[in-house]
Amino acid sequence: MKFIIGIGNPGSRYEETRHNVGFRVVGNLAARWTGSPEKPRWKRSDAYGADVFEPAAGVCLLKSRRYVNRTGWTVRALKDREGAGPADILVVCDDVNLEFGKLRLRASGSAGGHHGLEDVIAELGSEGFPRLRIGVGSPAMPKDLVDFVLKSFDAEERKKLPEILSQAEPICRRWAVEGFDAAQKELSRQSQGKK
Repeated sequence: MKFIIGIGNPGSRYEETRHNVGFRVVGNLAARWTGSPEKPRWKRSDAYGADVFEPAAGVCLLKSRRYVNRTGWTVRALKDREGAGPADILVVCDDVNLEFGKLRLRASGSAGGHHGLEDVIAELGSEGFPRLRIGVGSPAMPKDLVDFVLKSFDAEERKKLPEILSQAEPICRRWAVEGFDAAQKELSRQSQGKK
């Protein structure tokens, strides 16, 4: 089984924030994967502390119901209950160190200052899990970082966001179906198309 986890904060007040871009990718992926015009039916799983949707055999999408800096709990539950290894879990999250709209896929690595990734690393005891980072830009003043990620995108960014989210979807899908190398090739193909 392959698991794709979108990092974000639960609750309607956070839906449109920069920190919830991982949730949005996973939500859009669920809606498009099945090809059905019906809205995906997410199931609440107390065992994983997450909302869960299985769009295809062997693939599970999750949106943790815990706050960003406690996302590791959900990942730990997957490890303990499902025997999921780090390579079976793709984490999708925002990244203030990347310019707005830039996507970066890595097989492993540090948290890069992202508290959600820090918690996942702590709970897994490993940095060896793949992650797709989505650039959300950065604040003019570094001290404003918390406020920045908890605010909505500006009007110009909101216009561009659907395209960015749609670029992330095939990367996630190829990772789940074909593996990391195929996902990396998809990202490279997209990057070449932008030049």
